[in-house]
Amino acid sequence: MKVRNIFIIFIVSGFWHGANWTFVIWGALNAVYFLPLLLLKRNRQNLGVIAEGKILPSFREFISMIITFSMTVLAWIFFRGESVSAAFIYIKRIFNSSLFESPTILPVPLLCLILMQIMIEWVQREKQHALQFDNRETSIVVRWGVTLIIGFMITAFFGKETSFIYFQF
Repeated sequence: MKVRNIFIIFIVSGFWHGANWTFVIWGALNAVYFLPLLLLKRNRQNLGVIAEGKILPSFREFISMIITFSMTVLAWIFFRGESVSAAFIYIKRIFNSSLFESPTILPVPLLCLILMQIMIEWVQREKQHALQFDNRETSIVVRWGVTLIIGFMITAFFGKETSFIYFQF
């Protein structure tokens, strides 16, 4: 009964996002990801902050982060895919021999932006959101510096206007 209800909830959330099989697959994948935790009664074990109070995560925590990120990205390929076949083609292209080759184009500014965002997120992981600064602990120079750098990166590298994803529905 629980398994059926979980599948219904996640598939309906897929339908809510759009009437396309890609959204149904996205919802079903999220249900498949969630069900083992529910069935093993472990779905409430990972509610805390990862590596709380530590500078770096343990090896197990790091692997858990990589697995969670990879599963989420895989599901999002279906969410953003034009069609199911296009999503599978995209996945097939990811997992070909070029996966183990050095990239021919190395977009340094984009890599800097990604690394900066990862560092901000990691340092601020115990806060409610990444840009939540405690005025007593963080100097105004750091707060404004981070804000200006993020603003500069957004305007410099993402100047192309894109519509908000939910305006498409």
